[in-house]
Amino acid sequence: MHLPSHIQLPYLTLQILLVLDPSPPWDLFSALAIALMCSLIISPSLFVSFNIDTGVGYVDYMLGSTIASYAVHSFYLLLLGKPLKNFKSVENANELEKVHENWWKRILHVAYVMQSPRGVGWNYQVNNVPAAPRQPRYLFILTSFLRAACHAVLFEVARLYVWYNPACSSATVGTRSYGVRCADTIAFIGLTYWGLNAGYFAMAAGSVALGLCEPRMWPDLFGSWRDAYTVRRAWGRTWHQTLRWFLAPLGKAIPSVLGFKRGTSGSSYAQIYVAFLLSGLVHTGGDIVLSGSSTSAVTRPFFSMPFFFSQAIVITLEDLFIRIARRLGVKDSTWTRALGFVWVAVWFGWCVPGFVENMIRVGGGIRKSASRVGGNDMGPNLVQAAMVGLFGFDIGEFAESWFGA
Repeated sequence: MHLPSHIQLPYLTLQILLVLDPSPPWDLFSALAIALMCSLIISPSLFVSFNIDTGVGYVDYMLGSTIASYAVHSFYLLLLGKPLKNFKSVENANELEKVHENWWKRILHVAYVMQSPRGVGWNYQVNNVPAAPRQPRYLFILTSFLRAACHAVLFEVARLYVWYNPACSSATVGTRSYGVRCADTIAFIGLTYWGLNAGYFAMAAGSVALGLCEPRMWPDLFGSWRDAYTVRRAWGRTWHQTLRWFLAPLGKAIPSVLGFKRGTSGSSYAQIYVAFLLSGLVHTGGDIVLSGSSTSAVTRPFFSMPFFFSQAIVITLEDLFIRIARRLGVKDSTWTRALGFVWVAVWFGWCVPGFVENMIRVGGGIRKSASRVGGNDMGPNLVQAAMVGLFGFDIGEFAESWFGA
């Protein structure tokens, strides 16, 4: 698997422009230029030589979504955020900081902002970030290292499951029994969840061990699953928050431009719909990349936007139901939360497998197809290699016989 080097162009260009801090109307022109650059990179019909095709559809989708997010980032950071003028550390909140005069400080300031989308310890920190750990340095390093190792193992196990499971290459996830379908989906989505956590905890342990950061700067990347007793809370509190730093401000700015009065229910729901619309737009970058990938079996697939926009519709209906229940005298309790968990499990158990099936159908999996020449792998599997080396047991052969692959 080869990662194309040009995928970093929008990211590097945005950092340079943020350091230069262009004034109007050049900030708008700069944002449009980055958006154009992103569209050229992800569109296979414009520059064939720029095609993002790693041979692994899952990775292609993630790269396409990341590049599309840079386009949205540019409009937020260049037009609204203005990091050099508006973003600062909470510890320096009482200082009247202006644009840094020293170029190296400007570069480091922008680099930190780009590497800290949740803004932990800064004045732009997003809402509902999990509580930062309060541990001695040595204990934080040890626990972070162990958590990174555990999540890496879970990632590799999920990768084995997806690789050898025929349902994850033939797009039949949605046709299997409910329990098996949920297991398939958890393994597939777990590639993102466990993969991100493994990298995050490894960086946390390394940065604290080197004395670059304090443990309080590394709150968990994901919230607690105990908070996910409504669809709204599952997205806003439990799932990762790395998109909220630009979705929330744009979600507030756009309804205001459209005439919604701030603080009203109309403004609140307009923010939700705009946020999920932008999230769908970001993930559509992955759809576009898959349409030109060698792993694709369908021309120009668009499945991400309906999935994300449907979340906003369901949250609206969910809020309406909760409002009616409160008027009838139903209060928050252990039983209502238990019912909420059942509802959330049913909803995601219904809609997420469809999303996964659509991604696999258009070539967004990681399993090699029998009809395709060449590999579609993400490199050697560490769990499989460890089992063979330590016990002489090839878990891959066992998985093949288990799944009938």
